[in-house]
Amino acid sequence: MKYANEQHRQIGDKNVFALEYAFCPEPRVTELSMYVEGRNILSYERNGELLTTRWELDGLALWLRKFVDEMEEDPYPVDCEGQYAAQKDDNARNFDPADEDGFEAYYQKLYDWNLRHRWHAASSGAILADVFFQMVGDHVEVSWDNRGLEDDVSFSYVCGGAKIPKELFVSTVNTFLRDYATHWFG
Repeated sequence: MKYANEQHRQIGDKNVFALEYAFCPEPRVTELSMYVEGRNILSYERNGELLTTRWELDGLALWLRKFVDEMEEDPYPVDCEGQYAAQKDDNARNFDPADEDGFEAYYQKLYDWNLRHRWHAASSGAILADVFFQMVGDHVEVSWDNRGLEDDVSFSYVCGGAKIPKELFVSTVNTFLRDYATHWFG
């Protein structure tokens, strides 16, 4: 549902990487779209209505700030098949070592890496695509895997990924985070 007084702002290039957002009249609610190669990867259908993420996004904003500030080469922690981190993470979950200590160590590596590269834990209850972010050379890989997240939600883009020029990614996210902080905390 859009409100007449919402001002939508777009930052970046929708054909490569862009954020579009509006600060809503409800206390602390922000509507957010993330475009990767022309697709809003946050869009979903629920009860026959096409929507995008709309929630109190303080936790997500903090997670993005930390990711951008601490971004460095940090490859996926185990060797497994997949072009993008989301695919690798799905394939890595099929591992079952013979001993309990090996099991715990393996999955602890995945958990620790996911805290740094997967924003879903910061959703604070929002309907949010399961997106992974990883710096690879001078690009930021953005990938997603939305299979089985919500029973009554169908994400428009279930699985995929792309490499975004780091400079575009950082400037887009930084501009959004400045606007977010100014609007809600300014």
